[in-house]
Amino acid sequence: MPPGHRIVARVCALLPSLAFAVAGAALAACQPADAAVETRYLTLVGVSTLAGAALLAGAGSRTPAVGAVLAMLALWAMPAGPPRGIALGIVLVAAFVLAGWRRLRMGRLDVAAAVGGALALQALLRASELLPAVLAASSAAALARLVLPPVLAGLALAWLARSRAVGVALAVGAVAALAAQGLTVTAALPLLAIAGAEALRAWRTDRRAPGIGSAVRESDQGRRRIAGAVRNMDAVAAVGFGLAVATLGAVRPAAAALALAAASLVWLPRVWVWLVAIAPLVYGLATHADPQRLFSLAVLVALVPFAFMPGTTPPSRLVGAVLVGAAGVLLLPTPGGLAAAAAALALAMNDAGTPASLQRGWLGVFLALAALAAGYPWLRSPPLDAALAVLGSPAVSAGRAALLTAVALLGAAALLWVTAKRVSVRVAAAMLALGVAAAALTAMPRATRNVSPVEGTVLRADLTEWSTALRGGSVSHVRVLSSLADAAPLSAGTAVATLSLERAGRPLAAWTLRVGKDTAEWAADRPDLRGVAAAGPIWWSSLPPPGSFFAHAYTSTWQLSHPVTATGIRVVRDPALPPAVTLSLLRVELSE
Repeated sequence: MPPGHRIVARVCALLPSLAFAVAGAALAACQPADAAVETRYLTLVGVSTLAGAALLAGAGSRTPAVGAVLAMLALWAMPAGPPRGIALGIVLVAAFVLAGWRRLRMGRLDVAAAVGGALALQALLRASELLPAVLAASSAAALARLVLPPVLAGLALAWLARSRAVGVALAVGAVAALAAQGLTVTAALPLLAIAGAEALRAWRTDRRAPGIGSAVRESDQGRRRIAGAVRNMDAVAAVGFGLAVATLGAVRPAAAALALAAASLVWLPRVWVWLVAIAPLVYGLATHADPQRLFSLAVLVALVPFAFMPGTTPPSRLVGAVLVGAAGVLLLPTPGGLAAAAAALALAMNDAGTPASLQRGWLGVFLALAALAAGYPWLRSPPLDAALAVLGSPAVSAGRAALLTAVALLGAAALLWVTAKRVSVRVAAAMLALGVAAAALTAMPRATRNVSPVEGTVLRADLTEWSTALRGGSVSHVRVLSSLADAAPLSAGTAVATLSLERAGRPLAAWTLRVGKDTAEWAADRPDLRGVAAAGPIWWSSLPPPGSFFAHAYTSTWQLSHPVTATGIRVVRDPALPPAVTLSLLRVELSE
């Protein structure tokens, strides 16, 4: 296809996302202020994802059009609120995954597709940063920090796809984005460093090898010029990626050091590589020694479990990546510190064979779950932990519990790997899908019944108690959805209220709601309270006008050692709370 036709085809592929933008703007103009704020936000997230997915899918794909139509139906047909955000999030994640699958089947990754996919993934994993009111008031530097890293990451992935298979390039980008919770500076740095190392190695190889023109007649100067142009392009790319690493590295020096250590693994088996790879770990042990954090290395197993199967990854690359990962968990917050190590592991894996196919399937499922967990209205942090929770595994950043995650994932990967040796890849992939579905069903919460009429109950200085009678029945779990107001001065761990199950007026079991653990300030993300008010376990979020921050509701669940038969439930406000603090009870749920 001529270049002009390709440009026209790409522009036409963006028309459905443009139509979605117009439809969202028209709907927001007709809605009340509360609903319009949410509609504008969902429209911006939808446009960013659909446009990026359209570029990733390429010309001729129906995915962008179908995704835009379904997204418009969800936006227009459903009332404002969390269910609408859930429905739209599912549509957007499905559109992105299908676009990525089509690009994988095509077997080629150009710059437009790579950058578009990176921007779409950034919109999904960093949806909380796309508030229209905040973006409108942001400086050029703030907007550059949001957009520049995914664009540079896309360029790096497009370059990697020249020398590596498209599946490898996409896997490298996926694991870096998952570890860093988006294509942030921490995720973009290892991608740029690895792409620069690949370009430099290609330039040195072409420089030492005989030129293309030396194998033909002296008069054939055209092919000599082509050979020189290819070598020069490799050199220019190496310099360009190096400058990008230096620029972003000024923002995150520790992440830049890890990225360079991961990129040096491209040059194995040279001896000097080990010195570069181990240098961040030595520095981390000397200045940030915390052996407990090394348990977070299980994130590597969660991201690339099949890389640890015998024969799938060169042993030297595996050891080098683990050394870089150990430095990452010491120098940076988990799991973002493992982005460089995970990218190096994904790059070393073979794109052919059953393990590669299973790894791609695992990353696709994992990426979709993490995007759903990160997007509106969940906004849970970190998305990687939320995705693992859906799969029934402990959070990878939960210290020693990460070991259980690693053992479980390695065991499942080994079982699939052995099974796939005897059956087709499709059968093995079907087993992977069934295993994921079974884990998700197992991890789903038990059927609950809401204790009515708790909705809208507010405990304050003049109303310190709420209670209701139960119809009886066995109770083993209690879950409370709540939020605090005017509670920013309260420190984490402060007692807020006591919840108790009763029978005939006598308490059977009691729990204490505490700030930061069970509930928190509803406006903790408001600019004047961010970093001041204690954070809590977010259950869902909403956008109050003017849409400059998310309001949160929080959840806490208690499990009894054995089921009890209760006839009443009571919540009593703690008498030591300041008079201005109020506790809103949104839901109280019981399950057997």
